[in-house]
Amino acid sequence: MPDVHDTTTDPRTLVDRDRRRALAAVVEQHRTLLAPAAEEHRRRVAQRVSVLAPGHRALYLDEAERLIAALMIDPQRHAALELDAYRAIRDGIPMAFEAATARYMLRRPDRPPLAIHPGMAEHRLGTIARSAARGLALEQIHVVALTTAQMAAPHEATHTPTELPVVRRGGTGSSIRRAQG
Repeated sequence: MPDVHDTTTDPRTLVDRDRRRALAAVVEQHRTLLAPAAEEHRRRVAQRVSVLAPGHRALYLDEAERLIAALMIDPQRHAALELDAYRAIRDGIPMAFEAATARYMLRRPDRPPLAIHPGMAEHRLGTIARSAARGLALEQIHVVALTTAQMAAPHEATHTPTELPVVRRGGTGSSIRRAQG
């Protein structure tokens, strides 16, 4: 069989290549946003553990690196990341919340609406990037990320009670019996 050389490019590889480039750009932006908070966190942890033995010090420094890595976008693990959803959350674009389906809807004029579920990787990572852009410390960003991953939908928010609760003081067994008796 003769060798056949392909002279045209497969359009699927172009899309894949463009997608990888876009993801690489988003990863780099995300790392850049988190870099100041990550460096400050490394510095504070190193300062705190400087008095410990080298073996114990290494444990704390490794844990700090794991915390930082958990807040980053991993190109392999997040290869299917919906970049438009991530950018919308990161940039704080207003969205409508649909209570029936418990998801945010990003309305786009030239494309169909995009559903973003609370707790999705796009939502969590976009919130992390937005918190980092606001200058929060890494510990605060981590708390926001954990809260976002377990976030209740806006329709599930707690409501302030209409009546103030009545607080009765506790007491010992004999004082309770006298009050009831």
